Amino acid sequence: MFYYFYDLFVESLAFLNIFQYITLRSAFAGITSFFIIILFTPKFINFMNQRNFVENISSYLTQHHTKKGTPNMGGVVIGLSITFSSLLFGNFSNTNFLLVLGAYLLFASSGFIDDLIKLRKGVGLSISKKIVMQIVITLLLICFFIMKIDGFSYSNSFIGNTSIVLPFTKELFNLGLSYYLLCFLIILGSANAVNLTDGLDGLATGSLLSTVGALFLLTYIAGNSIYTNYLYLPYIKDVAEISILLSAILGSLLGFLWFNSNPAQIFMGDVGSIPLGATIGLVSIIIKQEVLLLISGGIFVIEALSVIIQITSFRLYNRRVLKMAPLHHHFEKLGYSESKIVIRFWIISIILALITIASLKIR
Repeated sequence: MFYYFYDLFVESLAFLNIFQYITLRSAFAGITSFFIIILFTPKFINFMNQRNFVENISSYLTQHHTKKGTPNMGGVVIGLSITFSSLLFGNFSNTNFLLVLGAYLLFASSGFIDDLIKLRKGVGLSISKKIVMQIVITLLLICFFIMKIDGFSYSNSFIGNTSIVLPFTKELFNLGLSYYLLCFLIILGSANAVNLTDGLDGLATGSLLSTVGALFLLTYIAGNSIYTNYLYLPYIKDVAEISILLSAILGSLLGFLWFNSNPAQIFMGDVGSIPLGATIGLVSIIIKQEVLLLISGGIFVIEALSVIIQITSFRLYNRRVLKMAPLHHHFEKLGYSESKIVIRFWIISIILALITIASLKIR
């Protein structure tokens, strides 16, 4: 909204000129999102408690029985804060910005449906139904990406979307049509990896902060030709506008952590974790840093792999590699306290984000 005020009235109201700058609008979006969470989450918690819309804890998680009755669906407030901040400070004529915001809202809707059914019936959608919904949304996004998003500039040459740049190298690799299969796996995998990580108080929220922070910096650089030429990175026209949305996500996560840290007053639920995961996957694709997401989002990758390994091992050999999956529950079974696990995972996530940023100069 403020961007359009600048565009329409800057000649008569010179002070609106400040809203042309992405850095300023990003800062405002993050601050606004943070305060929306701080102001409205307590009201949402009371609303959920009054209607007994609370989390049912699995019988397998005996150590978490004290959490029974904690309100869920905190992702609703996160989504509202991100959307409102984006409306205030985003440029809706920017295709990249619209794609990412649309992806967030579509995945949030799928998570909302699952959470709502879970609260009303005690059991949410079956895994197959959830996956089908996510597959349909992912395919729609990839079709939009193919039709509307151009390629990128790299070393003064224009390159098609199907090429990727690996970290620590300057070489391009053209994957052809198989690139879109990679996109499909990244978006779907990221959505569910973050969802699997959201099992301890503040674990997914805090880990996302460092991952999204790294993505924010990468996105801003990708949209600036001076920085990309200097660092020998892909330049994507107008992509820096996504930084405003990522800043809004950072502000909302920081605010939500205020209430989601141990002992959690509210959980984000599928309506929070799934769209956030899908968003970081999609942004990594748009800015051509698909592989770097494996590093910056390493915590989520490890958590997802722990589940895959556990299921595969049990089905093939009838043996469990871990005491319980995902990995954070394995450490709980080993006797580590929840706070100790969460903080150590946060530390690892921060280190991985720093490695991601450092990789920009190691090519």
